[in-house]
Amino acid sequence: MSGRSRAILLTGASSSTGKSSGTGRAAALRLHRAGWPVYATARRPEALADLAAEGIRVLHLDVNDEESMTAAVEKITAEHGAVGTLINNAAYSLNGTIGETPLDEVRSQFETNLFGLCRLTQLVLPGMREQGGGRIVMMSSIFGQFATPGRGYYQATKHALEAVSDSLRLEVARDGIKVVLIEPSPVLGGFVPMSVADLGMTGQERTGLYDDFWKYFVDWHGAYRETENPTGRGRMAVRAETVAKVIEKAVASEHPRIRYRIGVPSRLLPRMRWTIGDALFERFVRAFFPIP
Repeated sequence: MSGRSRAILLTGASSSTGKSSGTGRAAALRLHRAGWPVYATARRPEALADLAAEGIRVLHLDVNDEESMTAAVEKITAEHGAVGTLINNAAYSLNGTIGETPLDEVRSQFETNLFGLCRLTQLVLPGMREQGGGRIVMMSSIFGQFATPGRGYYQATKHALEAVSDSLRLEVARDGIKVVLIEPSPVLGGFVPMSVADLGMTGQERTGLYDDFWKYFVDWHGAYRETENPTGRGRMAVRAETVAKVIEKAVASEHPRIRYRIGVPSRLLPRMRWTIGDALFERFVRAFFPIP
C-alpha cells in the first residue's frame, strides 16, 4: 500500500441495541490502536463520543442519505487523497415473516443493508482507481449462506451482498482494488431480541399465526445474550473483538482471502450442506432453529 491512502472509512461504528453487533466499534478501536487513520461513522455522531475520546475521527454518515455519504468521502479525500479502505459494516436486522412484513419495511431493510453500501462503494471507487488500488471490506454473515424463519428479509440482504461482492471483486481487480467478505458466526450480544416487544415489528399484520413462534424466537436467542460466560449454543458464538481481529487481517494483509469465515458454525455449515444435500440440511434447520 506504499504511496496510497491508508485512511479507513468505517460505517456502523455505534452499538445501539438492536442496530449493531458491536463489531464496528471494536474494529474502529483495534485499527486505530494499530496505527491506521480511522474515520468511524454513524447516523448520530454523538453515539461515537467514546471513540472520539480515544482519538478516532468521527463523522456523520447515514447510508440512506446521499449528501452525508458524499461529504464523508470528500472530507477523507481532501485529507488523505482518497479513501484507502472502505469497511461496509452498517446494518440492522429486520424481524418478521415473509408473509406478514410490510413491503415498506422490507424496502427500508434493503436500502440500509444493501443499496446504501452499494452507493457508498460507488463513491469511493474513483479515488481508489486514481491512486492505483484500495480495499473494500463487506460485512456479511453466516446467514449469507442459508436462511431461517423470522429473519428472511435480513438474510436476503446478506445473500445479495455476497453476490454483489463476488461480482465487484472481478470488476475492479484490474484496478488493484481488493474486495473481501467477512462471514461471522452469530456474535454475542448482537441483534439479540430481549422480548417480543423488542422485535420491532410495529407495522406487521398481527394474525396470531406466529405468536408462539415469536415467544420461542426470543427465548432461543437468550443463548446469545450471555455475553460474559456463555453456555450451550452461546459457546459457539463469536465475540465482537474476535471479528475485529479478522477485519484487521482483511485490511492489513497484502493478499487477503476472498472470504473470512469466523467461528465453527460459519466454517462448518456450508460444508455440511454440500455434504448432506438440501433436504437433510433443511431437516437440520428445522431441528436446530425456531420453526413455526
